[in-house]
Amino acid sequence: MLASGHQVLGFTFGLIAVTVMQTFGIVPVHTLDIVLFFVFVLFGSLLPDIDTPTSRLGSKFWRMLILFFFVTLLVYLFFPDLLDTYREDLKIFVVLMIPILVMIRGHRKMTHSLLFLAVLFLYSTIIVEGLGVPWFFMYGLLAGALSHFVGDFVTKKGIPLFYPLSKRYYRFFFTFRTGSLTERGIVIALMIWNVWYLVKEIF
Repeated sequence: MLASGHQVLGFTFGLIAVTVMQTFGIVPVHTLDIVLFFVFVLFGSLLPDIDTPTSRLGSKFWRMLILFFFVTLLVYLFFPDLLDTYREDLKIFVVLMIPILVMIRGHRKMTHSLLFLAVLFLYSTIIVEGLGVPWFFMYGLLAGALSHFVGDFVTKKGIPLFYPLSKRYYRFFFTFRTGSLTERGIVIALMIWNVWYLVKEIF
């Protein structure tokens, strides 16, 4: 599924997640929190494609990573005392980055497996406990990532759910090709449903 389709599907999953969370009374009343929730959803809907340098999110991820290491190298060479000040923070960053870099082994491999979702949940827990970010936003991130899996699950190629234990690709019984007219039709239908649902809830 194309990036635009993933985002539309992610938004749909976000609406469903908000509806479910409302039944448990955990949805904030502030509009800004709801907007930030959907920012996390849209980010999560593209997150598994960081394994592709040419993808919308993947290109930004690799540029930012290269820039970070370049700046770190300059600081190490010219301002070593400053690096010592943030040494512990850098250690934590590197430790957290190692699993992500290990998972990037080609498109639709480890970042499209259940292992990736488990690691993402672990990272979400660390963010909640370490930075005090509410679980509400992390639910949005996870909902977006799950929507990405569903979007690729219904394409011809499918996804390797149990990678690296198994390299078999699983797909839905009804599939379509990425970028096909069928995908565009589904995306348009989801957009219409999203708008209808929002209008119904607001008015």
